[in-house]
Amino acid sequence: MLKPVKNLGNFLTDVSQRFAQSPGFIQGDRSYTWTQLNARVDALAHGLASLGVGKGDRILIHSSNNVQLFESCWVAFKLGAIWVPTNVRITEPETAYLASASRATVVIYDEGYASHARRCCEVADSVRHVIAIGEPSVNELHYDALLEQHVNDGRFDAVEVEYEDPLWFFFTSGTTGFPKAGVLSHGQMAFVITNHLADLLPGIDHHSRSLVVAPLSHGAGIHAIANTTRGAASVLPVSARLDCEEAWQLVQQYRVDNMFT
Repeated sequence: MLKPVKNLGNFLTDVSQRFAQSPGFIQGDRSYTWTQLNARVDALAHGLASLGVGKGDRILIHSSNNVQLFESCWVAFKLGAIWVPTNVRITEPETAYLASASRATVVIYDEGYASHARRCCEVADSVRHVIAIGEPSVNELHYDALLEQHVNDGRFDAVEVEYEDPLWFFFTSGTTGFPKAGVLSHGQMAFVITNHLADLLPGIDHHSRSLVVAPLSHGAGIHAIANTTRGAASVLPVSARLDCEEAWQLVQQYRVDNMFT
């Protein structure tokens, strides 16, 4: 029996309408409102859809914490695609294995990781598009350029999904063998988010600020989704590694009331 559920990508659309000008993502001197974030996500979703990326495709991203990593999950969700975030500290062969195991269609990579993307293309014959957050190599697309090409395409309507439709391949570390994908579905994640809001993050709203010091590619990403449903902004340090002094300054500056560790 079919069990239609809400596409989790609609959480971002909803909050952009409820708290349009409230900040949703803050890192250093860059701040994005929920309206800006949703518009960027919709533009990139239009861009990927124009390339033939859609429901069931796998979008692998190898990136440090930044706005593009945050946006990429919502792009994947709205498309009905599957988000495949990696641990940014793993090696080229390890990243390539994840691209191959997930059958990734799209590889997005951060500055400094071009070799990881190249290895993915060498190992995974499923890869059709490579998107660079920094300067692209030959035959690669530029993240911001693709976004800008479709910024006037308007709203992207999230595709219809069912309870068991996967939205995230949550890979294990592979400590005792090769990494394995825990498959998180739209219906399952809706249940997880409900529990987060009831048990871990009660009372948060669009005035709340959450400090993110752990990778958004892992558990902190789940917290970020939960925060988004209530319009709570994610605040990220600029430093790639945890700087305790910087983190404490952010706590004071933004009156942070919860933290992703």
